[in-house]
Amino acid sequence: MSHGATGQPASQLSSPPPRPSQPAGPAKDSALRGWLAVAGLALGVFSFVTTETLPIGLLPSIADGTSVSVGAAGFLVTGFAMVAAATAAPLTTLTGRMDRKWLLATLMTLYIAGNLLATVAATYPLLLAARIIVALAHGVFWSIAVSIAVRLVPERHAVRATSVVLGGISLASVAGTPLGTAIGQSTSWHVAFGCVGLLGVPVLAAALLFMPALPARGSGNLRTLLHVLRHRTLLAAIGVTALVMSGHFLAFTYVTPYLEEVTGVRSSLISVLLLAFGVAGLVGNFAAGAVVARALRGSLIGSSGLLAVVLAVMWAGGASAPLAVTMLVCWGMLYAALPVALQTWVLQAVPEESEAASSWYVAAFNGAIGVGSLIGGLITNASGQRPTMLAAAVFAAGATALAVACGRGRAQQRD
Repeated sequence: MSHGATGQPASQLSSPPPRPSQPAGPAKDSALRGWLAVAGLALGVFSFVTTETLPIGLLPSIADGTSVSVGAAGFLVTGFAMVAAATAAPLTTLTGRMDRKWLLATLMTLYIAGNLLATVAATYPLLLAARIIVALAHGVFWSIAVSIAVRLVPERHAVRATSVVLGGISLASVAGTPLGTAIGQSTSWHVAFGCVGLLGVPVLAAALLFMPALPARGSGNLRTLLHVLRHRTLLAAIGVTALVMSGHFLAFTYVTPYLEEVTGVRSSLISVLLLAFGVAGLVGNFAAGAVVARALRGSLIGSSGLLAVVLAVMWAGGASAPLAVTMLVCWGMLYAALPVALQTWVLQAVPEESEAASSWYVAAFNGAIGVGSLIGGLITNASGQRPTMLAAAVFAAGATALAVACGRGRAQQRD
């Protein structure tokens, strides 16, 4: 893994006074440019998550504006996730030989173009086409974002860079989606898509201005996708991701009706609670950055195991508002910590083909959005809101058990 200079000063005994400071300037400048590029990637994550979830709060107006049902409008979200899940791995591999700087610039251009197309879409087919364009870029972006970030900073800061980039997820929950929804409700959904699309401009600028040339490390061969699956650790990471994220989205997709019907929270307070969830996520994300670097397996098992406990408590005691709100905040912290641990695990599993490995992780993550939401909907229709929490807890417990079993298997191999 290639990284920038660390800027160690020259010996003062063998050099005149001015010379020790000479290497420091370029090294500091290189480090600053690297972190500015990482910040651009974090804004990219914020942008993609915001645009992925933007239609959720605007479904009625989108349905009215394109003359379709609310269910059809909802496909703009679920279909987006399905396209991203299906195309992340093959497209990431097919672009495996492209310099990552220029691949990122291409993806952000597609992101901007897709969202701007949505601003002028007057029909549902055109709006769906605009969403597909962004979804195609979405899968590849997620596959390469973290692997690019860890190449931009010294190796000792790799986990910190990962947490900074993935902090865009929680920030989108706190600010991106609520603000996008507010803009769409006060003006129109066309304007909301336009504003979200413009978020891609500074990300594109950061890639062009601050990111050095990053030669590709992938083979650009589709056989690589199958090759990386020979690594049992990667298979375990994909399995844990699929289980724990299915559990999360199974419950979180229906958390609003759960809070209203089971806990008895007034509708006017839901947005406040979801904001608290997002703020807790920001805390959990950056706390995970410090812990994962020291104890990756322990942080992963702890986060998924505690999430199972939190969801089980919400199932058993969700009628108590103080208890449910406390568990919701804990849920936000634990959920946000998981992508940092999971992505780090995936990168370490197959370092020589990190992007191909990440593309499987992205496929599992996005697939879990659709699977979890579908199972949650079936449970809700059959048994109401409360059982979704128990089902989600079972999924999280299964993920924890798989992570524990993987750790034991590796220990036995060493013995």
